[in-house]
Amino acid sequence: MKVEISNDDSEYMYNVIKDIIDKFGPRMPCSPAEAQAADYIKKELEKTCDEVNVEPFKCHPRAFLGWIRIDILLISISILNFLLMPFIAPNLLSRILVITIAVILNIFAFLILWNEFFNYREFIDKLFKEKDSQNVVGKIKAKGEFKKIIIFSGHLDSALQFNLLRYLKFGYVIIIFLGLSVLFIWIIVSIIIFIIIFFNLEYALFYNFTVILFIIGIPAFIGLFLFVSSGEKANKVPGAIDNLSAVAVILGLGKYLKIHKQIIPNNTEIRLISFGCEEAGLRGAYRYVARHFEELKKRNAEIINMDGIQSDEKFYIIEYEPTTRTRHSPEVVQKINKSADLVDLNIKPFGSGFIEKLIGQISGGTDATAFSKVKIKAATFASMDFSKFLSFYHQPTDNIEIVNKIALTNALKICIGYLINESNN
Repeated sequence: MKVEISNDDSEYMYNVIKDIIDKFGPRMPCSPAEAQAADYIKKELEKTCDEVNVEPFKCHPRAFLGWIRIDILLISISILNFLLMPFIAPNLLSRILVITIAVILNIFAFLILWNEFFNYREFIDKLFKEKDSQNVVGKIKAKGEFKKIIIFSGHLDSALQFNLLRYLKFGYVIIIFLGLSVLFIWIIVSIIIFIIIFFNLEYALFYNFTVILFIIGIPAFIGLFLFVSSGEKANKVPGAIDNLSAVAVILGLGKYLKIHKQIIPNNTEIRLISFGCEEAGLRGAYRYVARHFEELKKRNAEIINMDGIQSDEKFYIIEYEPTTRTRHSPEVVQKINKSADLVDLNIKPFGSGFIEKLIGQISGGTDATAFSKVKIKAATFASMDFSKFLSFYHQPTDNIEIVNKIALTNALKICIGYLINESNN
């Protein structure tokens, strides 16, 4: 089916991205620029929606990446504690005490990693400063009885600059996996050493192994410690693709629906949401779910999230997110597939190629995760040429110059196709 998107609508989406970047610049989580961008989006949604709300919330934005330095310190102290053991622990009891401390530090480091990154839980967030953020929610009210909610979403904040990516490119992947490998190996080795020392056995072989492990790990530790800069030094990413591209599509959808109300399914409320603090661990999406959980369940909500609309050809449905081990709704995935088919676009599952699988392991989650984790139907689609991914992801080069108007138009077509299919059911 041919869905016509006017040049005016395409230009509008492109100009939204340009305007926000020109006026507010990078918008790291909880920054004044993020709040200013939220106000801009609110005013645009007010032109097309029946109701627009800004929902404020609080979080600890620096905790999500700040835990990395804490883990590096814990692991380094743990290893050095053990390596100093021959000089500070002259008897069995003192050696047991030293290795016990090392194991405890390792376990705590693992718990931080597991909760903060692999589960996006706010495990040590209160160690960091609390700040204000917001979600912007536009509603197009249901025709007839209100029975269902369909949400189209994307996040308005931009990432902190990933120093490793900017300066090392593919070396970023090597440093990440090296650091994780050292952490997990040392956890296992320290437990073995604890058992050996507890039974007063010879541990020299493991001592030499730990020296080598530590030397190998030093570059990773230094790189990870400098992963992001402190304060405003990290606020250098314009976030054109990640993720003003999705915000622009959402605003474009609102503009389209104002003229084409006939494609809105009966008894269905459309919500156009720009989440704050996605780059701080999906905090905005999680706050929204917590606030509206009962309503979302009652109204059989479906969430079509977008993240990274960059390529006009390579569209992906993210069915499964490896980092957080999140399986998205098969129903929504199938509907997105059908939407793409309806508007004659090719879309495929994310993770079919080696680079995609590799990136998927360490690239974190999308806002759809907050919904899918509590069994609210959601999925994310993206359009990305992964051969270019390392050149702009979470770097200053994620700017207006790489925005693809055709990609924005095609993403909008998929959203429109979704509603057309729903109306025809």
